[in-house]
Amino acid sequence: MKIATYNLRCGGKANRRVHWTQLFEVANPDIFLVQETCPPEQYVTHHFWETHHQQIQWAKVGNNAWGSAVFVRSGIVSRIPVPDFEGCVVGVEVEGFAWSAKQGRKLRIFSIHAPAPYKPSVNRMLDWIGSLPDDGDLIIGGDFNLTVGVRHPNEKQQDQDLWLLERLRREFGLVSCWQAANPNRDLAQTLRWSRDQAIPYHCDGIFVPAAWYRYLDQCEVLASPLWEELSDHNPVVATFSEEPAPVFLPTAVPASAAIPSILPS
Repeated sequence: MKIATYNLRCGGKANRRVHWTQLFEVANPDIFLVQETCPPEQYVTHHFWETHHQQIQWAKVGNNAWGSAVFVRSGIVSRIPVPDFEGCVVGVEVEGFAWSAKQGRKLRIFSIHAPAPYKPSVNRMLDWIGSLPDDGDLIIGGDFNLTVGVRHPNEKQQDQDLWLLERLRREFGLVSCWQAANPNRDLAQTLRWSRDQAIPYHCDGIFVPAAWYRYLDQCEVLASPLWEELSDHNPVVATFSEEPAPVFLPTAVPASAAIPSILPS
């Protein structure tokens, strides 16, 4: 299973709306969380739209031509109305999603694009999501406009939003796919914004139940000149196995081979 999130930057250029098609050619996600996207049919082939339009939910932000969307490849996808954040948050509930069904739980998915002021907005979004029944698995992803990972002390960029990571972990039991899959790496750049486009902003993320960690194979930020041309954000893609990764337990050490004590006799 693959989950991807991608901010298209105001829908992209009218004559260059290939973001969805390009992402599906490269990653072919089973779940796609999209922000600042125009109506999805503008980015895909007629055949794709005819085949999958019932698997997509989209809503625009205010009077803009763009908003947020969720695509789920399989299952019955139902919209979860989010009245206070129409278009900034698109939520769906899925019945019969193949991978989720194997886990035996229903699935709720939210594509988030946090408006300013970012921290209060994200907290209000999470307050609302937290008011829903706790009777299924939850995926939250998108462009938080806040740092969605823990930085090492030696990283050039030192923005930290640890409160967000703590809240997602403690209240929702969610972990960052990118950080879980890349625990010893500096945060990868997901946004090229401001005058210095080399600043490694890491504001796009995918959060899944902590129990899914054992299925997580990898999480990568897609980077190439093509992605840089299409948007100021880079897609983030998480890949999960059908079976959990094997756990290797240490071999028991015989008593006769025990490590000698370093304490003086």
